[in-house]
Amino acid sequence: MPSTRRARATAAAPDTERKRSAWTADQVRALGLTTDLTTAADILGISRSAAYKLARRNAFPVPLIRAGTHYRVPIPPILTALHLTHNAPTEEDADPDAMSLPPPQPRQPAAPEHR
Repeated sequence: MPSTRRARATAAAPDTERKRSAWTADQVRALGLTTDLTTAADILGISRSAAYKLARRNAFPVPLIRAGTHYRVPIPPILTALHLTHNAPTEEDADPDAMSLPPPQPRQPAAPEHR
């Protein structure tokens, strides 16, 4: 009869560990309005275990929504914590001509008041 016990995972050698890539602002925005705690922790550079410890202590760096046994993390506070805006235009959306301001107009002197 085969065993139902799981084999214990061994720690990976440092050279074989998965390399984390940095999250771009567009990738974070593409997540929608909320994400799970693990993804939010990855975006903020926090380990999964530390994220759950902080969540239990109500000390996670951004507000959390607890739904039963699950945590949801709103994306706008993550963007704010990273000093990004939620609706910032991407490079593809930016039109250099539309972004420029019109030239300043000379101010007209105020007319004197007569009483």
